[in-house]
Amino acid sequence: MINLRTAASRVALSIAATAAISMNVFCAQAVAATVEVSETKTIIDHVTVSSSKPYAAVKQDLESRLGRLDDHIRTLLKQDKVDELRAALQKAAGNDGLVIHYIGLHGDWLVLKGQRRNGTEYFTGNILTATEMTSVNMAAGLYAPLRIMVYENAQGGTTIEYDKPSTQLSQFHSAQIDVQGRSLDDRLAKLCASVLQ
Repeated sequence: MINLRTAASRVALSIAATAAISMNVFCAQAVAATVEVSETKTIIDHVTVSSSKPYAAVKQDLESRLGRLDDHIRTLLKQDKVDELRAALQKAAGNDGLVIHYIGLHGDWLVLKGQRRNGTEYFTGNILTATEMTSVNMAAGLYAPLRIMVYENAQGGTTIEYDKPSTQLSQFHSAQIDVQGRSLDDRLAKLCASVLQ
């Protein structure tokens, strides 16, 4: 029994010593890192478009117009099937040049406050457009996909709100990115006009 306790103590001390050495190595690496923080003030144009068209109809029109970033596309990416991936992304983007990446059910989450409401956030964009921007400056990925909020307004109609892409992307001071930003502005404006009519 004493031998087992002694052996167990030695093992515990050995594990503790190994952990201490590992922690020292980790801390030494962490201390060696240099961290820089910067902040940039940017003016963003916020767009609000409202219509008397009912929320359910707008939601249905928007979701039927836009393709989805689905598992098939993700599989092509994992398999590095670049030509097939590009074709699938172009097809999904359709005439509007936008794809739904994710859907945020903000209205449903309000059940936590006692009552659901009609409100959905769409993370939408175009991977082909995004790669044109992130190949120039990876930080442009902060704004890809874009976010648009669609909700039933107080008058019983529908409101769509979003931040204008060109104003979000202007902070990168890149002509190549600015071209894509203006293109996204046009696509979102046309989408809103179409689904709200």
